[in-house]
Amino acid sequence: MEHLNFTINKTSDFVNNSTVGSKQVGAAVFLSLCCMVGLPTNIAVIINIALKWNKRMSFTVKLMLNLAICDSLVLSLAPFGVSGLLNGWTFGLWSCKILTYLIYCAMYGSVLTVTMMAAHHYHTIMSKIPDLGALERLKKARRNLLLIGLWILATVFALPILITQSVEFKRGSLRCQRTITSPSGKITVLVLEVLFGYVLPFTIIAASYCWICKTQLQGGKHAKERKKRMRRLVISIVAAFFLFWTPVHIINLVDIATTVTKTSSPAVYNQLKLIRRATGDLSKTVSILNCCVNPFLYAFASGIFKKKRLHEEKKNNTEITVTN
Repeated sequence: MEHLNFTINKTSDFVNNSTVGSKQVGAAVFLSLCCMVGLPTNIAVIINIALKWNKRMSFTVKLMLNLAICDSLVLSLAPFGVSGLLNGWTFGLWSCKILTYLIYCAMYGSVLTVTMMAAHHYHTIMSKIPDLGALERLKKARRNLLLIGLWILATVFALPILITQSVEFKRGSLRCQRTITSPSGKITVLVLEVLFGYVLPFTIIAASYCWICKTQLQGGKHAKERKKRMRRLVISIVAAFFLFWTPVHIINLVDIATTVTKTSSPAVYNQLKLIRRATGDLSKTVSILNCCVNPFLYAFASGIFKKKRLHEEKKNNTEITVTN
């Protein structure tokens, strides 16, 4: 996630000042739009859940609240990024470290929340199968501890930022960016980010939802219609994670390759640097857009599960009436 720093790479070291200015203004406008659209939406989700808060609230809704908090934190720090793009970083070294650390914590928190949501849905369906009923051991108190553990992991995963983030004078202005002098250290940090920020979460999300899509709601009069809705939901969640986070970690892989080939193959290194500079901005754009889309995506998911619960309650009430 190195590209999430408050810096904009240039496609060439010889670009004139007017071109660089237009790119910085464009990125600043995009960040501002994301903040104006995504922040109120996430805050609305937080307020809506908070107003309906009670002891019987489902763990899924709590995860949705946690996701909205993570996205709100990222978007609330966007004005610092806008200022850094337009005026250079003027807030000092420790502000650079702390603000970037908070962004990484929130981004990791968002990814871990979506992953936990998928695993929780999988566990919920598994525990409803008669032969696997013994798996239902996660009580409410333990589920709340999972949220605490989620944030502990997010803060630990983001710790390298406090060491590697610095303010440097580069290409005419001060920039808050990651600086790692050791090639092996840089490769280690990037590999861990790809592994824990993408590979493992995506594997869990895809496997959990695909299993749910395949096995949930089998049989019954309305099974076919419900299964179609579930498939649309699964495709939306898995595709969104893939589209938003794949470009981010492709750039991380490119950064790893440039570090490896810097001395061994200068020609390949130069080509990779051109690719990095040409596509870095796009990957940042897609990843930030994720914070704006999450409320709509998971609000839709909430609606689907709500319909499911209402249908089950209606069916149970009908069965009780017939029995009586």
